[in-house]
Amino acid sequence: MTATEQTRLVGTVTNERNQPMLGGLFTPLATESEDIELAVTGNLPAGLNGMYIRNGPNPMYEPRGGYHMFDGDAMLHRVLMGEGVATYRSKWVRTAALQAEIAVGRSLYGGLGELHLPSRREVGSAGPIKNPANTNIVNHAGRFLALYEAAPATEVTADLSTIGLHTFGGAITGPFTAHPKVDPRTGELHAFSYLSEPPYLQYHLINAAGEFVRTVDIELAEAVVMHDFVVTEDYVVFVDSPLLMDLESALNGGSMFRWEPSHGTRIGVLAHGETQTRWFQAEDAYVNHFWNGWVKDGVLTFSGSVLTSEAYSTSEASAMNTEGAQADPGLPTRFTVNLNSGAVVQERLDELGGDFPRINEAYLGVENRYRYMVAFSGVPDVIGHFDTVVSYDDLTGDRTTWFAGNGMVVGEAVFVADPSGVAENDGWLLAMVTPRGAAADSSASVAAATDLVVIDARDVAAGPIARVHLPDRLPFGFHGNYFAAAGTKPRV
Repeated sequence: MTATEQTRLVGTVTNERNQPMLGGLFTPLATESEDIELAVTGNLPAGLNGMYIRNGPNPMYEPRGGYHMFDGDAMLHRVLMGEGVATYRSKWVRTAALQAEIAVGRSLYGGLGELHLPSRREVGSAGPIKNPANTNIVNHAGRFLALYEAAPATEVTADLSTIGLHTFGGAITGPFTAHPKVDPRTGELHAFSYLSEPPYLQYHLINAAGEFVRTVDIELAEAVVMHDFVVTEDYVVFVDSPLLMDLESALNGGSMFRWEPSHGTRIGVLAHGETQTRWFQAEDAYVNHFWNGWVKDGVLTFSGSVLTSEAYSTSEASAMNTEGAQADPGLPTRFTVNLNSGAVVQERLDELGGDFPRINEAYLGVENRYRYMVAFSGVPDVIGHFDTVVSYDDLTGDRTTWFAGNGMVVGEAVFVADPSGVAENDGWLLAMVTPRGAAADSSASVAAATDLVVIDARDVAAGPIARVHLPDRLPFGFHGNYFAAAGTKPRV
């Protein structure tokens, strides 16, 4: 055993209370992995020369109370690809909060599942609220950032080692969105923070070199939940919805989130370089994730996955809970805002419920043709049980799908542009596919471990052209991205 292997962390989750988000699809891994060469069925395209990293919750210690998947410690899963070969590595993100728990060998924090505030004596400078860094991972100006929207960014390295908090020179020391956007034309990073106290919303701009440029305070009437936003060539766009933060409720054992129709829904449009936001009234909607947005002939168009938000909370019966997803599948919806007249139209694009919208990121902010997501082929019964990859062609109106199979769950499908391609959809979709049950099905038709599948984006219905077989059955995760190797210039 090597020294590196000897220092790998080991989890101790036993799920003594039989909590649903610690079992089945969400069962955490107990150990990290170090550079395991993987078997591949099919052939990896020559253009895949880089690494795919996915972030997601993987608690190290038995929770001290009720557990929600949003609470789990981040574990990063990296698949390194090149010359047809793939290797796998996984590591926990060693946040200050997790380090405090490692020091005592047990969980110290609560979370959305059951809020507990540890004493300063227990956690020191890590603070009373845990930053699990478990939602997304992005790269900007040479820095890899593991993100959790209720806390500052956490910097990691390409080999998944943890550096620590990254606050952009002390300019952003509070919450930082898990969905910042990199403008493919300027290299600038657009980001925001939603807050529990006034001004409740802040927009941040980071230049291409990774240097903080400015923050714009955007005054809202109440503390709202805002997971994602839209960036166009000339504007940033926010949806102020009736989904509110309720810290008082959380401190008294209730839900952290509350749907309040009296709040209404507004679309905020902030021009690049300006400080005043224009607001447009809209029908009530909470948009979990967006595809893209652009402005043409004075009309702002954007689309995303809209939830039936009355069910969106951390309560037992909600869509954020394992038992409530059937009440609230996200539905593809297009918004148009006439910037001159103020008219806002919402158009349902599909009745197929799904989420994790993705596009070719080279088209961020400008009109594009193709959209991708993962969906439920039937009626969803538990959160995260997507089983279908979907491709939309907005020029022809065609919808193309690939069904992963009975008992299989598909994670976010990330578009990777073919460096030698020309068309918008020249590239591949990368997605994790995992058996649904707590353990491998005895049937030979169900794989024991997770596969990273590679699908030709031009022919989604044909299914995977390659399957990379991971050594473990990964728990359900959130977001990931592909990062081209140095010297491999992505097409922009």
